[in-house]
Amino acid sequence: MEQELTNREIQILDSIIKNFVIKAAPVGSRAVAKEHDYSPATIRNVMMDLEDKGFILQPHISAGRVPTDKGYRYYVDGIMKIEELTANEKQQIKQQIGTEALDIDKILEKSCQALCKISNLLGVVLSPRFFSGKFKKLELVKLSENILMVIISIESGLVKTITMEVTSDIPKSKLEETARILNERLQNLTLREINDTIGKRMRDVSGGDDQLIDYFVSSANKLFVFEDDHMHLSGAQNIVNQPEFADREKVHKILELLDNKKILIHVLNDTDSNDNITITIGKENKKELMKNCSLVVASYKIGSVSGTMGVIGPTRMYYPKMISIVDFIATEVNNLFKK
Repeated sequence: MEQELTNREIQILDSIIKNFVIKAAPVGSRAVAKEHDYSPATIRNVMMDLEDKGFILQPHISAGRVPTDKGYRYYVDGIMKIEELTANEKQQIKQQIGTEALDIDKILEKSCQALCKISNLLGVVLSPRFFSGKFKKLELVKLSENILMVIISIESGLVKTITMEVTSDIPKSKLEETARILNERLQNLTLREINDTIGKRMRDVSGGDDQLIDYFVSSANKLFVFEDDHMHLSGAQNIVNQPEFADREKVHKILELLDNKKILIHVLNDTDSNDNITITIGKENKKELMKNCSLVVASYKIGSVSGTMGVIGPTRMYYPKMISIVDFIATEVNNLFKK
């Protein structure tokens, strides 16, 4: 932590943040005095010190204080205690998401709805980065004399099917041999590696059907691309209704943010959460439209690929609970796809 505070300063900063989260209004010395044995004069002096250090500010001369982004960062990194979810909340989440990993897209949509419902903020889920997924196998199925079905699987469990037309009837034995050659040469590669190197890997192939092999090489950028950067969004009304965004200019920025999914996708892709929770507060966000918001995200895994999920809300959000919500839902999704 860059700047250390005294125990007294920590206690008062903690009180200011907790009161501001609840009331969404500047916090005065009287409110803080109700929680501590310090005199109002002592509290006012400490508030002035915290203001001088940039942890709080006074929006108006006659008003109390509100936390700054720096104050929230200090609180998140060193003061707050994570608030565990109740048994009822955990059960709600489990019921919302379901217990069987049927369709990846449906599970992610339900997870987004759970994030929104439990947090009362904006839930966001970015689909896995399938380019990093590992190729599992390829199958060729004859549907008719001139129509084939191509079935491509990756380790996440996701399957892609494509129908293709061929100029002549290909014997079943040739189809099986072609599939075997492709599977041998593409084994354990990521989809990105296949797209970048399939031409080299399929050189000097003996056996299989030349027409089919040429097709896979020339059409790799279509065949081996799974839908990526798809975003689920839930709870737009939750964030618009926050008192911080009653100001016309601020609500305009929020609506513009919600209307531009590319920005949200870019923000989530910029977040390197690895296996941990990542919190980005206010002006720490690179995008101008996110400067009045905070983002709490975690990564989740489906097989060998990972995605990002989290909540977006005002900087005043209740971080101790939001962290637990995001972490629990990400863990539930991880577990669901381990089954």
